Amino acid sequence: MSRDSNITKIIGEENLKKLRATKCLLIGAGGIGSELLKDLILMEFGEIHLVDLDTIDLSNLNRQFLFRQRDIKQPKSTTAVKAVQGFNNSKLVPYEGNIMDTSQFPLHWFGEFDIIFNALDNLAARRYVNKMSQFLSIPLLESGTSGFDGYMQPIIPNETECFDCTKKETPKTFPVCTIRSTPSQPIHCIVWAKNFLFAQLFAADVAVNNDSENKDWGTTDEDEIKRIKQETNELQELQDIILSGDTTLIPNIIEKIFIHDIEKLLRIENLWKTRTRPTPLNSSQITTDLIDRNLDLSALWPIQDQIQKFSSITSKLMKRMKEEDNHIEFDKDDEDTLEFVSTAANIRSQIFNIPLKSVFDIKQIAGNIIPAIATTNAIIAGLSSLVSLRVLSLLDFAKITKPTDLNMVFTAKASNISQNRYLSNPTLAKPNCNCPVCSKVVRGVMNIQSDMFKHLKLKDLIITLSEKYNFDTEELSILDTTGQRLLSDFDFDSLDEKTLEEIKVLPGSVILVTDETEDNNGMGLKPLELYIESRKIDSRKTSDIELPDIKIPFVKMTTAEEEHNESSTQETPVLQTNEVITLDMDDNDKDIKKRKLSDESSEATQNKKSKQEEDDIEIIEEDDIIELD
Repeated sequence: MSRDSNITKIIGEENLKKLRATKCLLIGAGGIGSELLKDLILMEFGEIHLVDLDTIDLSNLNRQFLFRQRDIKQPKSTTAVKAVQGFNNSKLVPYEGNIMDTSQFPLHWFGEFDIIFNALDNLAARRYVNKMSQFLSIPLLESGTSGFDGYMQPIIPNETECFDCTKKETPKTFPVCTIRSTPSQPIHCIVWAKNFLFAQLFAADVAVNNDSENKDWGTTDEDEIKRIKQETNELQELQDIILSGDTTLIPNIIEKIFIHDIEKLLRIENLWKTRTRPTPLNSSQITTDLIDRNLDLSALWPIQDQIQKFSSITSKLMKRMKEEDNHIEFDKDDEDTLEFVSTAANIRSQIFNIPLKSVFDIKQIAGNIIPAIATTNAIIAGLSSLVSLRVLSLLDFAKITKPTDLNMVFTAKASNISQNRYLSNPTLAKPNCNCPVCSKVVRGVMNIQSDMFKHLKLKDLIITLSEKYNFDTEELSILDTTGQRLLSDFDFDSLDEKTLEEIKVLPGSVILVTDETEDNNGMGLKPLELYIESRKIDSRKTSDIELPDIKIPFVKMTTAEEEHNESSTQETPVLQTNEVITLDMDDNDKDIKKRKLSDESSEATQNKKSKQEEDDIEIIEEDDIIELD
């Protein structure tokens, strides 16, 4: 029996036609994303657009089944599409890029899709896609996994809870690509030292079979085979050194890991366009001193002590390998393995200009790493693809009368409901009335003529907004939510005479406009959030700014104390995709402070000197933009 006939039996011929005409966006081609792509194409979605900015790493191969060894260092999106393009006649469109890049993925591009599937691994990108979904009222299927835990949540804009309706725990996960190539936090280096370096050197089950004569390389391209062999041989060489027990070769390990590998990364210019370039160790820093010295585990050791300790502890572990059947497991209570991971992490931190940690601190963190489970990804991806049929109203026998009839899914452990069942499926809740994304603002799209950003001043925008929505210009405040920058309010007008281009209010920016006027009953206009696009405006219109026709309601204005109470709602765990490693802590939920754009005008500086002195503070960014995996 053909697959077509099975699908027809489930959803019917007419609904199959609708499914084949459906255009969907899948963001992320890692663990969940690979499974979802396979499911969606076998279900015969008509058009699937896949976005991922990452390349394939050796560590992906054990759980991202669309990739092979020959694909290492190739883009995930294009490689995944090539792997499934023969499954059926669905149109497949891959993109290599960051989904938050507004130049590559403007808002109107999102508007082309009927449904969005999220298979992302970081909070910033998930929040961003959630907001795009809310702007355009496009259904979003959110999903994530962490170890044996997983969840799937359909989000119907304006009808059900959005991703930000519940406060999320501080994210505790990081993608593999960040850990392997572009670390920016101590935790990235700790995970690299424990899950990659230690495992490669001392865990026998990751040894590479290098039988070149009989190996199927999957390609006849000699250069490609040469590249794959080089990567395979380098890993094998390090393992061979460890297994040989020859401690005189330890400097070779240090040189390979902390000099040559970093030099290779430096040759990938795209990685360092917006990042600080790492500094490899100097060969003069490599030591042959293998004496094991007792150092204070709660102190921060100088870098030379870190290198010497790394050498001596590697020597000890090499001797232990012979005594322990060529296999040593990491244990945070095993001082040798702990000191190896700690020194390796700190040397890498030094190279990437990251603060070092004491062995004591690293012990607390390294004990909390949870591995990814491929089966969990498959279960959650399957549920997401099946529920999409209900979201799209393609299951006649399971039709919904209202969006809140839809179900979300948690694993039993994640939801803490039952130990006797694996899945729980509560129905969706209505939007949280205190949600800053879907309930606290009125949302729309503002279009500005493309050549006018260098001519229009901020004050022109303020006047246009006030005329359109009857705002009080004296009580109006404008915040650039993209960079958490205060642009204008009743006692800060230094930027009003600057052009939108000068203050970096450009296509893709999102501004929050608030009229702080209140009546005697404490009522005021609901804040307005506008996404700025740059598209050609109808020549018959006289204004260079095109604002949406939105009726802004009067609402009860919230006091600072009420805002604080609302922000203290119960936290909900955020489960990440399988390409990440669950960790102990992060800083992503620290309070974000508003800032103004630095003003180089001396006149403006003099005009609002006191305001600048108050606002000149260090900005705590909400999230690093972390590459997807």
